[in-house]
Amino acid sequence: MAHSKKDLKDRLTRYRQIKISVIGRKSGQTISIPVWLVLEGEKLYLLPVPGSDTQWYKNVLQNPSIRIDARGAEAKLRPRQSLRRNL
Repeated sequence: MAHSKKDLKDRLTRYRQIKISVIGRKSGQTISIPVWLVLEGEKLYLLPVPGSDTQWYKNVLQNPSIRIDARGAEAKLRPRQSLRRNL
């Protein structure tokens, strides 16, 4: 398993889908799902493909702590909501 920040960034530049783990806002349990991403410089954008009505997005709004897994390179992050609409 890769552990360095360089390994993580390398994988984020090569792949367009990663696995994230979020805490369910009702169950309190960890839920892992695949999501699309865009890496722009040092910013990682997670894309709720069907829109902001997805359950994982609502869970992140309730508990803003996620774990990402980019094919073995993992990190724990605190996301910030982006209002950017032109991607």
